[in-house]
Amino acid sequence: MLGGRTTQYQAGRREMFKPVKNQKMYVQIAEQIKSLISEGVLKVGDRLPSERELSTQFSVSRSTVRESLTSLEIMGLIEVKTGLGTFVCKQSQLDNNILGEELGSNISPTELFEARLIIEPKLSNLAAQRATIEDVQEMAKVIEEAKYLDHTQIEKFEELDRKFHLLIAKAANNEVLYKFEENINSERLGKLWGNMKVKSLQKEGRVDKYKTEHQEILDSIQERNPALAEKLTRKHLLDIKRNIFGD
Repeated sequence: MLGGRTTQYQAGRREMFKPVKNQKMYVQIAEQIKSLISEGVLKVGDRLPSERELSTQFSVSRSTVRESLTSLEIMGLIEVKTGLGTFVCKQSQLDNNILGEELGSNISPTELFEARLIIEPKLSNLAAQRATIEDVQEMAKVIEEAKYLDHTQIEKFEELDRKFHLLIAKAANNEVLYKFEENINSERLGKLWGNMKVKSLQKEGRVDKYKTEHQEILDSIQERNPALAEKLTRKHLLDIKRNIFGD
């Protein structure tokens, strides 16, 4: 019900969406919703179903739905109003350009996180075995630089976060794994990942929590405790995953 009326979209929304099966599911979902907007089935001001309802209708996880909605929000097609829901809004020419760029991406945030969970804990394990004094000093310098940042300085914190994890990869002293981490860092610069991470970090206290976790990881590396370094890195990444995707 929008402004006392039942929209055509609301009346038939149970049959409107189709389950998706392709690997890049978030792209297909975003394209379906975009088409409904461009065809006028979804109009400016219409409210979309909740993430839970969309995940059921599309037969996908809520994290996949969140990726799709974030893409559409970046494009300017929808707007999230805290406590009210997600609404269709007017699209600009600039948003059309962003649409092609974002939905043309070959790597989704979910895939990126899968890679991080496989690679980064092992890199910390190796770093705890192989890090030099200079490696530890470089990581400590990054942590010190981030020390006074808070949730209002997200862009700078994210830059230092990428640098910290890349320094761990450097300390692991494995060129192949280092190249993998460089690729991961490159993907983290994408608009979709950046938007989701920014939303996650805007909650007060999260930047401080991640800074504490970084320090704990560095301490375990400095103490030459590979198992603990790996465990703490995995815990750190799972915390981030939960805060971004909510799953």
